[in-house]
Amino acid sequence: MSVPIRLNYPAAIPVGHVIEVTEFLDTRPEKKRRTYARGEPFQIPVILDLDTGIRYMNHRHVSRWDNGGNDFVPNNYSSEPRSDLEVSRVYRAKVTACTLVMVEGLENQHTTLVVNPVEDASPDS
Repeated sequence: MSVPIRLNYPAAIPVGHVIEVTEFLDTRPEKKRRTYARGEPFQIPVILDLDTGIRYMNHRHVSRWDNGGNDFVPNNYSSEPRSDLEVSRVYRAKVTACTLVMVEGLENQHTTLVVNPVEDASPDS
């Protein structure tokens, strides 16, 4: 069964690659769950391309703060998601389609992956 994964960051993953998808829990108090959660890490998964070893993340997966930085000085981001993010689910899937769209108003690319889940994976795999 095909499943779309929508990402607010670029992740150009070739068709046929196997990925690991890590989804995170919404740990906000119940009352706050009814409000808009702009940029919260639970809204978008982390994707690990198992064929290349490249991990794709949003800056919120590695930093609690706003993006900060500028075009001239790179941020010192970790190559792993923050340890305080609670994992909801980890599964593997095979990519059947990948589309990147330039969102000019945001000066960023968004990605839609279409995948076929193949198995659950442990968070330590």
